[in-house]
Amino acid sequence: MNFAVKLMTSLDRSDCWAATESFHPSGADPASGDRPIRVLMATPDMSRPGGVSQYLRVLRRHLRDSVRYFTIGKRSEGERADRAVWRLALDSWRFAQVLKNGAYDIVHLNPSFLPRALIRDGILLLISKARRKTAIVFVHGWDDSFEGALSAHFARLCRIVYNRADAFIVLSEEFKRKLRRLGYEKNVFVQGAPVEDELLENCQPIPQNRGHGRRNSFNILFLARVEKEKGIYEALEAYRLLKQQYPFVSLMVAGDGSELPGAVRYACAQKLPDISFSGHVEHAAKYEIFQNADAYLLPSYNEGLPISVLEAMACGLPVITRAVGGLRDFFRDGEMGFIAESRNPEVFASLICRLIRNPALCSSISRLNRTYARDQFTGPRVAASLERIYRSVLANAD
Repeated sequence: MNFAVKLMTSLDRSDCWAATESFHPSGADPASGDRPIRVLMATPDMSRPGGVSQYLRVLRRHLRDSVRYFTIGKRSEGERADRAVWRLALDSWRFAQVLKNGAYDIVHLNPSFLPRALIRDGILLLISKARRKTAIVFVHGWDDSFEGALSAHFARLCRIVYNRADAFIVLSEEFKRKLRRLGYEKNVFVQGAPVEDELLENCQPIPQNRGHGRRNSFNILFLARVEKEKGIYEALEAYRLLKQQYPFVSLMVAGDGSELPGAVRYACAQKLPDISFSGHVEHAAKYEIFQNADAYLLPSYNEGLPISVLEAMACGLPVITRAVGGLRDFFRDGEMGFIAESRNPEVFASLICRLIRNPALCSSISRLNRTYARDQFTGPRVAASLERIYRSVLANAD
């Protein structure tokens, strides 16, 4: 107990409150006859940017089951290593206390496939199973390089810990196959991702005559964390190549990240005109940027299921991206935009050229993407799918 008190006093009061933030939706659908499932969900700080945070923020208002949100992970950028260790210990202790004192049917963990996240959530999984709780692990992101190291050096340890999970949820069939190769034999569900309700409400259809009979502008959007692995330099180089052939093209880069200063320096060194760096955008500013774009470009190296691609589709934009993560499961090359295996900027430039030269193709893609996204990527649809998974896992739990 003295150790716990010492931990609590070592962090800000705001950290302790954040760790026990909770939310209780309205309950189960009366027509279903089922009582709400009581879920303890470990989440990152949902006030921070990031795909996992956005995923959970969107679903939060649509889940009918009773969910308590327990914040874990870093609360600020640049966290010192010693503070991270104290925070991990405090989060684990508080998680154990919340689990001990609450009547929860399911524990839902949300790691990415990265070393720190797997260690942190592995501890929470062991605590959950020690309390005999049904536990689901939702892997949101996947690092291929770490998978290789895991297979070579830590596969046995990972199996000992994560084989205790009652089920996994992943964002693509590819990730499901990888889990099987790592030795997980229980249920693995493939789940989609939701787009913000407000974006669906605010993004208007692109005018069907846009670009017909004239081509004096073509605005390309890169909206993501500005990091090397998101393909920012491939995007800038593709734009440089396009600008030589089509002087009227422009590029909007929206997002923060460690490579933002480097990307700005690269653009300046290459003397790239008609390019804007807006930093992180959200709400009305993000909707406006999508609305002003003609195509969305994301040459990302690795992804789970990039929500920015789903958002671009919902706004009716043709998408030029790579065959990564969950995009392989549904993206129709040539109909929703173009999907490439290569990371060569020349490939991306040539694909965008096809859109610039064919406004009718842009219009048909726009109609399909908008309709598809608004049918498949809504909060209510994804929340209902998650709740079906909860009930299925509970029905088959050990």
